[in-house]
Amino acid sequence: MSSSARRQVWSRPSIVSASYLVAAIVMTWPLVTIMNRRIAGDMGDPLFNCWVLLWTGGQLLRALHGDLSALSHYWDANIFYPAPLTLAYSEHLTPQMLQILPLLAATDNVILCYNVLLLGTFVLSGLGMYLLVRELTGQPLAAFLAGLAFAFAPYRIDQYTHLEVVSSQWMPFALYGFRRFFVTSRLRPLVGGAVALLAQALSCGYYMAYFTPFAAAYCVYEMAARGTLGDRRTWRALVVAGAAVLIVVALFLRPYFHARAIGEVGVRDPGDIQQFSADTRAFATISSSSRLLGTLVRSMPRNENQGFPGFTILAFATVAIGFGLARAVTGARQPGDQLPWGRRALALTLATAVVALALLLANVLVTGALSPVLSSVITIRHDAGTRLFGGTAVAIVALLLVSPWVRRVARGTRGSAVGFFACAAVAAALMSLGPVMYANGRRIGPGLYSVFYRWIPGFDGLRVVSLNFMLVALFLAVLAGLGAAALGTRWRGAGRALVALGMVAILAESWSVPTAANDRLPAPGYAWPPREIADVPQVYRAIRGLPAETVVAEFPFGAVAYEIRYVFYSGYHRRRIVNGYSGFSPASYARLVPLLSHIPAGADAWQALLSSGATHAIVHETAFLDQDGVEVSEWLRRSGAREIAVAQSDRVFQLR
Repeated sequence: MSSSARRQVWSRPSIVSASYLVAAIVMTWPLVTIMNRRIAGDMGDPLFNCWVLLWTGGQLLRALHGDLSALSHYWDANIFYPAPLTLAYSEHLTPQMLQILPLLAATDNVILCYNVLLLGTFVLSGLGMYLLVRELTGQPLAAFLAGLAFAFAPYRIDQYTHLEVVSSQWMPFALYGFRRFFVTSRLRPLVGGAVALLAQALSCGYYMAYFTPFAAAYCVYEMAARGTLGDRRTWRALVVAGAAVLIVVALFLRPYFHARAIGEVGVRDPGDIQQFSADTRAFATISSSSRLLGTLVRSMPRNENQGFPGFTILAFATVAIGFGLARAVTGARQPGDQLPWGRRALALTLATAVVALALLLANVLVTGALSPVLSSVITIRHDAGTRLFGGTAVAIVALLLVSPWVRRVARGTRGSAVGFFACAAVAAALMSLGPVMYANGRRIGPGLYSVFYRWIPGFDGLRVVSLNFMLVALFLAVLAGLGAAALGTRWRGAGRALVALGMVAILAESWSVPTAANDRLPAPGYAWPPREIADVPQVYRAIRGLPAETVVAEFPFGAVAYEIRYVFYSGYHRRRIVNGYSGFSPASYARLVPLLSHIPAGADAWQALLSSGATHAIVHETAFLDQDGVEVSEWLRRSGAREIAVAQSDRVFQLR
């Protein structure tokens, strides 16, 4: 096959998608062999997300069958009774639900649907990135590498349990649509980009906040690079598209703000946010699940701190930045470009200061403090990171003002795709450090995120700031594609060989097979929950047959590992439950936990159970240790509850 024929084959999105699907199956093996009965990852958040899909999908299916009132209760999910709007305590996953609704309706197997969605995130992430980088470079091989770099970025290894986090596939599609709009001036790509941006915003509230500013900045960059910042037609089209997205997003945000107003939920304490922010050493820490690097790249292993982008991706991104700088320097040369000796001396002094400050900043970002030798020369007692960032920025601005050559280099870098995506990667990395930046466990000053937390509505309700790692992965994947394209252009045969080798290396660094499935969460003080979840227990089939106004309380009460399972199975029986699990919990639930957890006893616990609104109770006796479950059942009988059903070791009581 000729090179042009090969190029034509690998330019087909269908071939590319099939290749990414094969890679996803291999990289998540043996998930494809068990995906109808076992769920990828642990039985924590994946089960909760399955419940979300069951609830929202069930409401929509009821509406499609003629019960339009189901949509009016879309947000009033059946957990944490009697709290309203409980779906708005976490992600609603509406785009994901729409993706698998036909499969869910046909199979009623939400585990299969979840696993299909998970595999789909890899394929779509790769395809979207492929299209974007192919548009930027015109080189399918480089674009394919970029797709692998984003679809199988090392950060994804630890995120299989968070469907909303790995559902980042719409980001490159949005940028691709905007890029095509600026290239062709046609409205159709703009509509596609806006729809992708909307899908991304509704797929994950974190990305709604974190990615949208970068998408807007990309549009401004494209206009600046093309000299169309003053084009009214372009601005008008962008404003209309943005307004349409904003209107739809506002409709979905309204329940969240309403729940925040009436339920005392939705606001995070800065300390809580800081706990889920990254340390600078996160960028030298990979998931322990990586078979190749898991024991080597472990600078600071802790929760939400696995931000290492991968050696191969970094290498290709560095190549892109190197070639970009070389082009900018070459383009900045002008004959007779000579400064007076005084300005030359000042420019040299400022350049030296920039380099020195950058080295000092790098030292602080790695160690968390200046070395004793440097501390004796430069006195920075507090907030060394922030102060050095500021000092470096001031020195760079001064150098730009003094040197026309440096200004031309900066202009050439700023106007290139390499310049934009490199700056975006740095900005996303800074955002991941949270309200206060830490390096090596030491505070180094207020972070960029603190500005958004203080001034932008909604940012104070987002806890896991380290999710900006996904944006870092996005921008580095683009840079990796640009680097691969530069190698392919400069050295055709050798460049292509390096790109092919890079593809293998990217997959090798993220290799974590076999993929875990059905990993149980411990329940301290209780028995381990069952490992299998595919078959709905008989007790929930009995609950499904009870009247629609039934409200159920389940015991053990308040144990997270069991609460998640109650929520999961409530998606099948669809009766309201007093129990619950989500990103937040209402005050009504918090008041019940101390009274009903462990082995409830006495009149106070009984009164609390009745005041919760529960009409029935389930006691999972084997979930307790020793004879504790039997004691809970006896307490209910003594208090006046009537046993109405027994399903294996589960007992159902009618309270009223």
